[in-house]
Amino acid sequence: MPLLILTALPFLFMTVPAPADTLPAKTWFKQQGYVGPAGGRIIACHGYGCVRRMQISVDGAWLGRARTILQAGQGSPDAERRALGDVVRSYTAYLAASFGGKPDIPGSPPQMSGVYGQMDCLDETTNTTSLLLVLQDQGLLAHHVVEYPESRGFFLDGRYPHFTAVIAEKRTGTEWAVDPWKKAPGQRPDILPLTKWRQDS
Repeated sequence: MPLLILTALPFLFMTVPAPADTLPAKTWFKQQGYVGPAGGRIIACHGYGCVRRMQISVDGAWLGRARTILQAGQGSPDAERRALGDVVRSYTAYLAASFGGKPDIPGSPPQMSGVYGQMDCLDETTNTTSLLLVLQDQGLLAHHVVEYPESRGFFLDGRYPHFTAVIAEKRTGTEWAVDPWKKAPGQRPDILPLTKWRQDS
């Protein structure tokens, strides 16, 4: 996917990123040239590399359902991650319905580049980080904070570049990838320790 390569290259050769507290998740949007969330408004990316954008709203009834799910999962960090999996699953289905057309094909096949409603990992990372920031701003994350997205792979190590949204446990600092890229809309995302996510190909 040439578009993803061109978009990702500046980030792949950066030095080690600054600590999360000096490099907040919201800077991801400015650095990529994307639009971050504001209130319940999200500028959702699609078409690979955010070449297509659509404003959607996650306030009102949708946010009310997400609030109910997350409040039921406030008992522990593990329970909150399971609840987040349910919320992201609902969110990806909502995105697909909002985009219309053929639902996103998991794994961003190259032939779908530029196609309306199709998302590569940059689109998925941006959209997921937007949602997580909205949830955080609404005070719905009891055990986690949203961190700057992470990447793995840079061709020289034999792996294709890939990005993910990231959360960290408030108490332990343990980082977790929140990655719906391999899943169809409406399926649970991968939520796994960032160290393990970095090792995957």
